[in-house]
Amino acid sequence: MTFALHSPLKASLMARRCAGFGLIELMIALTLGLVLVMGVVQVFIASKQTLVVQRAAATLQEDARYLLGRLSQELRMLNMYGCLDLARLPESIRSAVPPALEAPISYSAGSTAGTLTLITAVPNAEIFTADTTRSASNYGARWLIVTNCRDTDDLRIASADELAVRSGDLVIPLRQVEYRVKNHALQIRNNGAGNFQTLIEGVADLSLGFGLAASADDRQVSGGYMDEIAAAQAQLVRSVKLDLQMSDNPQSPEDGQVRAQNFMQVVAIRNRID
Repeated sequence: MTFALHSPLKASLMARRCAGFGLIELMIALTLGLVLVMGVVQVFIASKQTLVVQRAAATLQEDARYLLGRLSQELRMLNMYGCLDLARLPESIRSAVPPALEAPISYSAGSTAGTLTLITAVPNAEIFTADTTRSASNYGARWLIVTNCRDTDDLRIASADELAVRSGDLVIPLRQVEYRVKNHALQIRNNGAGNFQTLIEGVADLSLGFGLAASADDRQVSGGYMDEIAAAQAQLVRSVKLDLQMSDNPQSPEDGQVRAQNFMQVVAIRNRID
């Protein structure tokens, strides 16, 4: 004797055997999920790399802006002695002027390892209404000039000694600044004392060009720019061209994360051109 299952019961048992996910469906789901996760990870990695590159490029541009701005400010303050023209002082007074002031800018890529030496004025708006004394060290300078701007015979210049300052006198501090590029970093030293200190890193190259006048009385640049200047040519310099290359990999700029950044600026020397 045989018994047949009731049709509703048979359908229920078959539905239970077909319910749920099979192994194939599970593998497909895992694969799709893995693909989605990998896609999200790739997006985050790409975003991070883009951020790193943008930050590196922004850092190079900011360093270049600061470097060129500082050098430009120093160069513009060359030969700026307030009301004084050292070249027109009486012979009796000119003998007291330090010889270094005759060449406020000097550079020789060969003999001095590319050291740019500048003698610049320190901005000073101090007004004196009573007699006192001042020294160059009060202003972080190497030399100090005191004058009343009326009597050229009344000119006081000193390096370490204190100078008498009277009411109405003008005080002009002068400092010596040296710049050089070493180990792909711009280094600086003040007043010829101590060691060079790193100012900016990532300098792949810094080239200087000097525009010279034909004579000391000319104010326009004559001819092209020169890579070096002799001591006798210091008074002929009318402008300086700065060619700067910055890179996050200055040893090999082509292999850096970002393309090497090139900058160029021409700076006019104060009081020497129209």
